[in-house]
Amino acid sequence: MTSRQVAEKAGVSQTTVSFVLNNVKSANISEETRQRVNEVARALGYVPNASAQSLARGRSSNIALVIGQAHEQFLIDEYMPAVLTGLSQVIRERGFRLLVEFIEHGNQPDSFLELVQSGEVAGTILSLYSPTQEDIEAVVGLVEEGFPILSIGRLHSKICSIRLDRMQGIRQVVQHLIDLGHRRIACITYAPQPLNRHNQRRLQTYRETLEKAGIAYDDSLVRYGAYDPQTGYTAMKSLLDDGADITAVYAMNDVMAFGAIRAIQERGLSVPGDISVVGYDDIRLARYSNPPLTTVREPAVEHGRLAGDTLMDLIDSVPPAEFHQIIPTELVVRESSSIPNAG
Repeated sequence: MTSRQVAEKAGVSQTTVSFVLNNVKSANISEETRQRVNEVARALGYVPNASAQSLARGRSSNIALVIGQAHEQFLIDEYMPAVLTGLSQVIRERGFRLLVEFIEHGNQPDSFLELVQSGEVAGTILSLYSPTQEDIEAVVGLVEEGFPILSIGRLHSKICSIRLDRMQGIRQVVQHLIDLGHRRIACITYAPQPLNRHNQRRLQTYRETLEKAGIAYDDSLVRYGAYDPQTGYTAMKSLLDDGADITAVYAMNDVMAFGAIRAIQERGLSVPGDISVVGYDDIRLARYSNPPLTTVREPAVEHGRLAGDTLMDLIDSVPPAEFHQIIPTELVVRESSSIPNAG
C-alpha cells in the first residue's frame, strides 16, 4: 500500500497525504480533509515509511528518553514505567517513535553528545538521578546549541523541566503521622552510598518536618534501604532488634514499606495498632497490602504526558507556558496509619 493509493482514494494530492500523516502544522489543510485522509489511510492499512516521515518533517521521527538509572532499579520502581506509559501515548499520537536509552554514571556527557548530535532524535527527555556538574554543563551546552531537551526533575535554570513536588509529599505524609500524635517516627531512606542530592533533600525534609513540629531529629531512628522490599524488611528488623522506641515508620517508597510491614508482623506486632507504617508513590499494590498502605500519590502517567506535550512544543519552537513546571502530590490515607497505641 502506497501514499499514492491513499491520495487517489481520498481525492487529494500525495503532498496533502504526506502533510496530514506527518502532522505538518504549517500546512493549510482543512479539518475535513485531514479527517478524510486519516480514515482512508486506516481503511487501506497504510503504514507510513519511517524514513519518508523524517524527510517530510525535515527531522528525525525519533524521541529519546535517556535514563540515568540501573535496569534493576528501573524495574523495581513503578514510577518511571508509568511515566513511560504517558510519554509513549503522546509520542504515538504525534507520529513519533520513542527510543529508551539507559546510561551508566560516568559516561553521560558523551552519551548526550553522541545521541543528540548524530541527528538520530528530534528531541530528548532526560531522567537523571545523580548528575555531576559536568553532566549538567554538557546538557546546558546542547540546549544553547538549540537542541530540544526536557528534564524530568529540575537540573538547571536553562534546561526546561517538569518535576513533582516530592518535598511537599514528604512533608504531607510525615505531618500526617505527627497530626495523629506520633512523636517517635523512624525513617527508612535510600542507601547512603551514594546518597545523592535528591536523597539528601528527602532525608533533610523528613528532619525539618519533625523539627518544625518540635520533635528532635534522632539519627538512630534512620535506616538505609535500596528501593526494594527486602531492604525495607532488613531495615525494619534492625530497628526492632535494636529496641528502637518508635510508634511509626516512614519508608521512602511503597515497596520498602511492604517489607517493613512484613518484619513488624513477623514479630507478632500489628500495623497500625503497635506501629503505623506509611510509604510513598501509591503504586498499584498499595491499596491491596495488608493493611492497605497510607502513602503519597504521584500522578506518574500525567507527568509523562506533560513531558511529551512540552517536548513537542520545544521541537516546534513553541515556548512552553511554564519553563519549569511543578506537579503537586496527594496524600492518600488508608488503614496502615492510626493514632499511637496508648498502651
